[in-house]
Amino acid sequence: MAKILIVDDEKETVELLRLLLEKDGHQITAALRGEDALDHLKRQTPHLILLDVTMPGMDGYTFMSNLQAEDATRDLPVMVLTGREGMKDTFQVFTNVVDFVAKPFDIQDLRARVQAALDKRA
Repeated sequence: MAKILIVDDEKETVELLRLLLEKDGHQITAALRGEDALDHLKRQTPHLILLDVTMPGMDGYTFMSNLQAEDATRDLPVMVLTGREGMKDTFQVFTNVVDFVAKPFDIQDLRARVQAALDKRA
């Protein structure tokens, strides 16, 4: 069982991901804002972060910059979820980004990619 942190401002997306990934046996925590996710990381370290790019307040890029600034979170694997074209190039500066998934995503493909990202860390 892996600990996965979902960071996405869309409640429907969070609940869908929670349902799917809990069904696969993972422990899910969610944050609707980047700031809340950073606070969560002070208390618990996930095995994988699923990160939306476009969020109000702190966007995904700023969240990643904050992760990189701290030794404790710098190497946490992050899967970027985005509906925006061209984000892959923007996020290539972060070495801990393990995958990019386009929204809307295929459910089976996403589950397989999450498992592949988790298998890499093992």
